[in-house]
Amino acid sequence: MGSEKKPQPIVGDIVINPESGEQYKRGRLLGKGGFARCYELREMSTGKLYAGKIVSKARIAKPNQWEKMQREIHIHSQLDHRNVVGFHKHFEDDENVYVILELCNKKSLLHMLKLRKTLTESEVRYFMKQVIEGLRYMHSCSVIHRDLKLGNMFLTDSMEVKIGDFGLAAKLEFNGDRKRTMCGTPNYIAPEVLGKIGHSFEADVWALGCVLYTMLVGRPPFETTSLKETYTRIKHNKYSFPDTLSYDSKDIISLLLTSEPEDRPSLEEVLLHDFFVSGYIPEVLSPTVFSTAPHFPTTKVLMSDSSGEIVRNEFCRLRRESTMKHDNMEAAMSEIKAAREKSTHLMPGNSSTPRLRPKLHVTIPGSRPVDLEAVREKSGGSPVKPANYSVSIVAVSEMLRTCLRHMPKEEYLHTPRYKAIGDEVLWVPKWVDYSNKYGFGHQLSDKSVGVIFNDKSRICFHPDRISVQYLSNDHRVHTFRMSSIPPRLSKKVTLLDYFSTYMDEHLIKGGDIAWDAMSPIPKRKATSPNPAPTVQPYLVKWYRTDKAIAMYLSNGTFQLNFFEDHTKIILSYNNSDHLLTYINEDRISSTYRLLHIAHHGCTADIYSRLVYTREVLDKLVATEEEE
Repeated sequence: MGSEKKPQPIVGDIVINPESGEQYKRGRLLGKGGFARCYELREMSTGKLYAGKIVSKARIAKPNQWEKMQREIHIHSQLDHRNVVGFHKHFEDDENVYVILELCNKKSLLHMLKLRKTLTESEVRYFMKQVIEGLRYMHSCSVIHRDLKLGNMFLTDSMEVKIGDFGLAAKLEFNGDRKRTMCGTPNYIAPEVLGKIGHSFEADVWALGCVLYTMLVGRPPFETTSLKETYTRIKHNKYSFPDTLSYDSKDIISLLLTSEPEDRPSLEEVLLHDFFVSGYIPEVLSPTVFSTAPHFPTTKVLMSDSSGEIVRNEFCRLRRESTMKHDNMEAAMSEIKAAREKSTHLMPGNSSTPRLRPKLHVTIPGSRPVDLEAVREKSGGSPVKPANYSVSIVAVSEMLRTCLRHMPKEEYLHTPRYKAIGDEVLWVPKWVDYSNKYGFGHQLSDKSVGVIFNDKSRICFHPDRISVQYLSNDHRVHTFRMSSIPPRLSKKVTLLDYFSTYMDEHLIKGGDIAWDAMSPIPKRKATSPNPAPTVQPYLVKWYRTDKAIAMYLSNGTFQLNFFEDHTKIILSYNNSDHLLTYINEDRISSTYRLLHIAHHGCTADIYSRLVYTREVLDKLVATEEEE
C-alpha cells in the first residue's frame, strides 16, 4: 500500500487575519517541513516583510498534535532576544494556523554549510557566540530548545544568527525538573535523551558540541548511514577528529560532548574556553561569506614559549601592524615567566581546561591595594612613593551600604540622571584575563592601557601613548617617555603593547558613558583633597566571582561586570560626590548621584545588582582586614 498523502496548507495570494482584518500578500516559499510551509509575507498596510509559518489544521487534528502546536506558539511568544527569531503574532482561519515571525533572508547555517562545505574557526566563533547568547537567554527563561541544529539557526541580511523552530521546545516547571520524551534530530540527540533517563539544559549543550563539530568538519560527529549505528555511537560516545582541527577546537568539542550531563561545562564556561578567548573573532561578517570563505586580517606569531615551541591560538596572534618594533621575544618570555615562578600568589586566569575552573566565592589575585596621593611626575622616571588616596575600598563599601539602607524599596523610574562630562566617570570598557601566562590587561575609558603582571608589578600607557607609568613591587611609581624606556623594562613594555594591540583589534567596547558634549570641559572645578593628579589611575585589584568580574581602580572606582547579561555597575567618586553608573545589556548607560538614589530609589534591575555589589564589596573588605 502506498503511504497516505499528507494534507498541505492551502494558501491564497492574500492571507487575512480574521480577528483584525490585517492582510498579508504571500510571496516566495522559504521552506517546508513535516507539518508546515513557510512563506514570505508582506503586510499590505505597512509594507513590512515577515516569515509566515503556515500549518494545515488537517495536519494537527489529533488532540496531542494541537496541544503541541499551542505549546510551541506559547513558548516562542514569550521569548524576546536578538539571537532568537522574533515572534510577531499568530492567528487562524478555517483551514490553517498562521504564525508570523521575523524574516531571516539568508536562510540558515545549514544552507551556508552546504555551499561552503566547512567554515573557518573565526567564523565558527562568531556564529557560536551568538547562538550561545541566545541559548543562555532561553535557559534563563527555563526553556530547553531540544532541537538545536544548523537548520534551526537562521541568518539575517547582516549575518546575525537567530535560533528558531520551537516545535520541540519544553519549559521546565521547577528546579530539578527533567523531561523524558525522546525527541530531536538523530545526529544531535544527547545520550540522556536517547536513554529516556531524564534531560534538562545539558541536552542543548551537547547539541552545541555537535553543531560546532559539524561547522568545522562538514558533517555531524556521530553520522552514519544507519540510524541504529548512529544511536549506538552516541551511546558509546564514539567519534573521531580529523587531523586538520586545532587543539583548542578538539578540546572544546570534547568537553561539550561529555557523556555525563553533569560533567559538561556551563554556557558561561564555554565562552571562557581558549577556543573563544584566544582566537580571532570578527566583529561583523559580510554576506559574501554565505558562499565564499572570508579573508581575515593577516596575523603572525609574536612569541614562543620557554621550550621554543610556538605559542598558537593565543592572544598574541595579532595583526602585523603594531605600535612598536619588537625583537628578542625569547628574552621577554623568559623574564616574565621567571617573575611568575617567583610569585607566591599566582592570579587565576584562562585555563586550558575550563571545566575545572572553580566556582569562586571571591578569589583575589595580586597584592594589597596601593592608594596614590596626587603627585607631580618628574621627567626621566624618578620614583615617587605613593601615599593614601582619598577613597578606599572600605569607604566605597560603606557608601553603598548607607545608600541601600536608606533608599525606598519600591521601584522608581524618575530618579534624576547626572550628566557626566568627558571622562568624569573613569571605568574599564575592555579587559583580557591572560594571567595563566602573563597577567591581566585592561583599557580604561580615557584610552590608557595597563597590565597587572603575575609578579605583582603594574605598567600602563598614558592616554597619549607617549609615556609609560611603571609601579614596581616596592610600590614606587616611575614615569618614562617612550623614547627613554630603561632596558630593564623593555620586555614588560613589549608585553604591554601586545595587550594594547589585542584589545584595540579584537575586543568590542563594553558600552559608552553618556556625557554632555555641549558643555565645556571641565565644567565643574575639582574640589577633591588631591588636586590635579598626574599619576595615571591604574587597576589595583581584579577578581572573579561565580557571577561577575570585579575591578577596583586606584582613584576609588569599583566596577562589576556581570557575565550573564553583560550589564555593568560602576561606583565612582568625583567632586566630593558619589556616582553610580549602570550600563544595561544594550550597552546604554545611565549615571546617577547616589544621594538621589538614596532619596528616590531606583529600578528593580539596578537594585538587584547593587545588592550583589554590596555582597562582593563586603567580602573584599573582610579579605582586606585579614591581610
